[in-house]
Amino acid sequence: MNLMKPAVKNAVESALVAAAVMLVCFWLVLQSANAAEVDVTMLTLYAVGLGASVLAHLFFMVQAVKRDGRPVVLWTLALVLTLPVASIVLLVMFYGIKPVASESR
Repeated sequence: MNLMKPAVKNAVESALVAAAVMLVCFWLVLQSANAAEVDVTMLTLYAVGLGASVLAHLFFMVQAVKRDGRPVVLWTLALVLTLPVASIVLLVMFYGIKPVASESR
């Protein structure tokens, strides 16, 4: 049974929303950059949105790590250096099934 703390769950859900926004902004940057006539203003706005969503994702993931009691500096470095890999590993760890202590009689 997964018993995630409510504060951790809120941070993880916010990080997932930021990741979804990050993917949409990345797609928009690629579409805008590959257009026949590049609109520099829109490309710049999409890039700013991409940067803001990356920072928001990192912030919420670090907040979830801190609230879960894991080593913050280690995970922050891992998140910054290997952005998608460490995020996926942390999400698997947060949503992973934790063993329940068996009751002995």
